[in-house]
Amino acid sequence: MCRATVLRSGGVRFGTYHVFQCPPGQEPARAVAEELARAELAEALGFDDVWVPEQHFSPYCLAGDALLLAGHLAARTRRVCIGTAVVNLTFTHPLRFAERVALLDHVSGGRVEVGVGRGYQFPQYGVFGVPIDETRAIFDEALDVVLHAWRGEEFTYTGRHFEIPNVRIWPAPIHPPGEVLLHAVNSPESMARAIGRGLPALMARPLSPFAEQVEEFARYRAALAAAGVDAAPVLARATVLKYAFLAPTRAEARALAREALEWDLAILQHLTTPTTTEMPRGYELYQRRGGRLPEYAYEDWLEHVLLFDEPDGCAEKIARLRDAGVERLLLWMGPGGVPHDLLVRSMRLFAEAVMPRFR
Repeated sequence: MCRATVLRSGGVRFGTYHVFQCPPGQEPARAVAEELARAELAEALGFDDVWVPEQHFSPYCLAGDALLLAGHLAARTRRVCIGTAVVNLTFTHPLRFAERVALLDHVSGGRVEVGVGRGYQFPQYGVFGVPIDETRAIFDEALDVVLHAWRGEEFTYTGRHFEIPNVRIWPAPIHPPGEVLLHAVNSPESMARAIGRGLPALMARPLSPFAEQVEEFARYRAALAAAGVDAAPVLARATVLKYAFLAPTRAEARALAREALEWDLAILQHLTTPTTTEMPRGYELYQRRGGRLPEYAYEDWLEHVLLFDEPDGCAEKIARLRDAGVERLLLWMGPGGVPHDLLVRSMRLFAEAVMPRFR
């Protein structure tokens, strides 16, 4: 497990989230190089974690292999935890995933954490030949296989989607699954599944209003207590994702990020529009909104959803999450399209003027 920053009571652990977006007019090579530079800068600035995503077939995210990026960053850093949010287990064979993550745990010196889920960008499933109405069952079986494989002994597995002969992977991870994996949580059902498997929650919905995230985290804490779980180590790793962009003044932050955010939201709406009228259980969130993102005016989003602000305003919003029990916050530091130098300035401003308040 990553060596956690020693926090005072009520402290928060901060990470940066690097999405490798390529908006119109940007060359992919430059987009990748600049994002990697910012990921390395995060360690120098004192952030605790550096996270990368995995998505496919869109300039919304050029990161088609999160574990490859994590391996690269492991070689380029020495201290930060390196995370993924998320690897879609329905798109890969679970034994291959188990081997790669176990090796990455060793290569990184135990600094890797891998968020797993079953995805949300609907066009990808058909391309990979994954029936969307089977994703929950496939994900559950795949995760079962991974957990069996990491016990460090021979095992067999027979399910509807995977049949594993007597096999043992080498090496097993350095750390137990509860210190390597996080479970994407988007519904009461997925929250219960995460708790049942002993995995911390990854709440990667940055467009949820602060009030909703506070309520969700309260439900999570209550569910941990009801399950009789030792909550302290789980809550120390449970992670919440938010958009963030800082500037010296509130007006500048909000003006600079608006166009980039609108590009981000336009392409995201397309990618999360259901391709059928009948959606399987677990995707009701997308069915209810029919591909529409939450209907906030920009000013409302700035107040209730986004960390686009000057340092004092940003810290006030983070304090709301901290007071709800959030100990680990992952920051999507500006959507694609904001110039590299301004994103670097934003990261520096956060590290110097916001982060120390929560240490």
